[in-house]
Amino acid sequence: MAKRIAILIFDGFSLVEASSIAEVFRLADDLEGGPGEPYALAVVSSTGGSIASSATMRVWSDNLDAHAASGLHALFIPGGGGASHLATDDSFLRRLRALMQHTHAVKAIGDGAAILAAVAAAGPAGSAASAAAVLGAPQITHAATHAEGPVALDDPLGPVAAALSIVKRDRGAQAARTVADRAAPGAWRRLGAVLGELDDGGTREKIDTAARWIRENYGQPISVAKAAEVAAMSERSFLRRFKSQMGITPSEYLLRARLDASCSLLVGTDLPVDKIARRCGVGSGDGLAKMFRKRLSISPTEYRLAERRRARHQ
Repeated sequence: MAKRIAILIFDGFSLVEASSIAEVFRLADDLEGGPGEPYALAVVSSTGGSIASSATMRVWSDNLDAHAASGLHALFIPGGGGASHLATDDSFLRRLRALMQHTHAVKAIGDGAAILAAVAAAGPAGSAASAAAVLGAPQITHAATHAEGPVALDDPLGPVAAALSIVKRDRGAQAARTVADRAAPGAWRRLGAVLGELDDGGTREKIDTAARWIRENYGQPISVAKAAEVAAMSERSFLRRFKSQMGITPSEYLLRARLDASCSLLVGTDLPVDKIARRCGVGSGDGLAKMFRKRLSISPTEYRLAERRRARHQ
């Protein structure tokens, strides 16, 4: 059974990034005696049909709804000027959310991150679990890195690194190294750091420790200074390395942890909104309402009612 890989394109998408992603999986399948199932690559879009890239070259695509039922092994969202426009299309965002719920990994490169952010803010998540999946699950990432001589979001190696992370997970580090050497000769020193193959002085573990501490203490007042202290790093280094490794700032990570916890308490308890806000470190019901309105376009009370109504009809 082939592992289905899809690249989401839109008017003005980066043809170079999409092609780089596709090339990584082609090279992975070309490895002699390579382990694991082959990859089946698809190009999808909101409408299907012919889509113009930033280079004006047109690419044929499937309608993304065609894959919603069967799901995907991985979905990649390249950058490009059209990403910001697509991020305002509520109908598309709902359909993309449905596809993401049946996708093992979602990776955005550069401007493609705007689409992922819009999915999280598009409205009711449909369930506390799906809210968590969109807002905080580790399988949904940006192609940021913590590398020495980092591969930035707009670096030519960004899409290669994103695709290689899937190859490494599926087929091992050696296969990823071989593909990297063929896709971008001489770049392994940087790509290896992206994939956790080079010594980074324990920084990855430090950031993981701080992230875990944030998740465990989201109900308390948390400062960047305290989180940096937990990681045994300077604030400046902590901020830079946290965002590189996690794809978001510590403040955003904390906000998502609080929103996720609030969703769970709203659905699973009858606690008043004010009390839930205090338990989750938001401070007040008004503060929680502002967070919900901004991120989910719905009030906490409306979210609770919608979730319970949905549960009754399942």
